Amino acid sequence: MSAVIVLGLGRVRKNENNIKTTFREITVLSKEIRNQARLTQTFFRLMIEIRPEKSRYWVEKGNAIEMKDAKAELKTQEEIEASGDDKKKSSFALYKKLTKKEKDLPKGIKFKSLEIQNAEPLMDGLGAIYYSPEGLVEASIIHITDDKNTWSLLINPLTGIVDIAEEEISLKDIIKRND
Repeated sequence: MSAVIVLGLGRVRKNENNIKTTFREITVLSKEIRNQARLTQTFFRLMIEIRPEKSRYWVEKGNAIEMKDAKAELKTQEEIEASGDDKKKSSFALYKKLTKKEKDLPKGIKFKSLEIQNAEPLMDGLGAIYYSPEGLVEASIIHITDDKNTWSLLINPLTGIVDIAEEEISLKDIIKRND
């Protein structure tokens, strides 16, 4: 009986450690992206892929000519290559100094949704949070879940600093509070 409790407790702690590690990685990454954008005077974006089977993220660097078009659907590099549509190839590319490859979230943890100011919440698909050369970031919230609890990672648009809330908060509620 005690062996079962010890093994079960180990799994709970491991998942808790995975969540804390994920929070720390995304928090540090957001600040590093903002700093790189300012240093290189280039646009960056934090890509968030939300899929039922997996969640992952990575950083891309690009130019201002191809800024976000709300009507355009973002595609992963694999989707672009599979479609054979080189004409629509993005000027943004993986920035290997910050993320060497697309990083999967640990098992048991996934992105629930992504909210970006002036856009519909993303529950499934690919989204991007843009960082400008001036050091500004799109006001956004990333919701992370382990199917029991949901946390909100609020990205400050002026500093790029991530605040963590132990509940699901919508961006509209945050904006209303500050008005």
